[in-house]
Amino acid sequence: MTNQLSSFRRFPTAFAIVAGSALAFGGLMASTSPAYAQGSADYRCTGLADQANTAADSAQGGKQASAKRFVATGKKLCEAGNERAAAKQFRAALKVAGVDEATDSQVASR
Repeated sequence: MTNQLSSFRRFPTAFAIVAGSALAFGGLMASTSPAYAQGSADYRCTGLADQANTAADSAQGGKQASAKRFVATGKKLCEAGNERAAAKQFRAALKVAGVDEATDSQVASR
């Protein structure tokens, strides 16, 4: 009977260790989430994405569908933290829509 009682007393300790590990792992996952998900101000996933989205909306016919696909892919890449690949998708959307990319200096002058 003493053996059962001692193993029962260990349960709260084991539970605390498991719960503490879960909390630590959750904190680790939150701190390593993609930059886009943490509210990054990377131009490629903010300004360039907005330009591509606007250009895709104003494109005509089949070009609009193609440009919107590039924008959607770019947004998914931003969510995954791959800003470089996302920028390529956004620039492809701008090219399909026939719009030149506005640089930071052009945006600042407005």
